[in-house]
Amino acid sequence: MFYKEKGFYISLICGIVCLVAFGAICMNVFSDSGKDQGNIPVAQETPMPTAPAEAAVTQEPQTEEATTDNVKSEVKKKTPAPTPKAKTTMKKVSAEDRLHFDQETGLLWPVEGDILIEYSADKVVFFPTLSQFKTNPALIIGSKVGEDVKASAAGIVKRIEKNDETGTTVTMAIGDDFKVIYGQLKDVTVSKGDEVSEGQVIGKIAKPTKYYSVEGANLYYQVKQKGETINPLVLLR
Repeated sequence: MFYKEKGFYISLICGIVCLVAFGAICMNVFSDSGKDQGNIPVAQETPMPTAPAEAAVTQEPQTEEATTDNVKSEVKKKTPAPTPKAKTTMKKVSAEDRLHFDQETGLLWPVEGDILIEYSADKVVFFPTLSQFKTNPALIIGSKVGEDVKASAAGIVKRIEKNDETGTTVTMAIGDDFKVIYGQLKDVTVSKGDEVSEGQVIGKIAKPTKYYSVEGANLYYQVKQKGETINPLVLLR
């Protein structure tokens, strides 16, 4: 009986020891397994690169600035340059442009005398000295040597010249494209460019040229309008 009980307790103790050993082994196994799981590398989330974003952030103001510069540049290109103001030039009015000849008032007789040869542009008339007939573009007015010759109208002396037929000759512009020509003069008192008033003495009657020796002392008197001769008698008052 004792041995049976002793054997029972021995078996019980052996069973307990086995259980404890088995439990210890299991604990070691689970412990190792936990350690292995703790050693498994955990995949870490790779952070997104921030450099491009920063670059984009920093470049954005530059892009806006560049765009603004481009817009300004385009505006400058498209904006037309201001048109320079045209200079206002005042046309200088010459003394001749201020002249006006009143045809109704007419012309003053330059000397007192008879008409020796009439004006005749359309038909021929006789010239005693030349002993021939020809047209006459002027009046040949008889006078005396040394007689004063007066300006028939206010005007400007355009030319003073000498030629064989009319001797010393003065041409004056009197306005509105009219000109008066005085020939067979001496002691001329005016010069080219002078402004002359109506009735002013411009010279004296000279000895006649060889073309008018038979006619005697005279004034060669011619009137032109726009370069064409006209009859002075139409305008003389």
